[in-house]
Amino acid sequence: MDWEVILKGLGLVLFGLLFVLVGLDGWRHRRQERISGIEAAILRAGEDEEPLPFNRWDRTMAFVQPVLMLIFGPLMILGGVAILSLLGE
Repeated sequence: MDWEVILKGLGLVLFGLLFVLVGLDGWRHRRQERISGIEAAILRAGEDEEPLPFNRWDRTMAFVQPVLMLIFGPLMILGGVAILSLLGE
């Protein structure tokens, strides 16, 4: 029982740190037009050589996703630390 709770707490802390790091990286590169690995694989497999140009939705998501990651990352870290601190009682 305790190992399950410890694992969940550590998982929250690690995923929170990952969210913060990816959010910071996304915020630094938000103005660059990048494509995802999945889209690159689809383009290689198909006949299209150029990705579609970014539209307004893509540019909006380039700003929203890092902000959400920077909000939820610390919350996940805080939740993981709270779970781990409850084990000491």
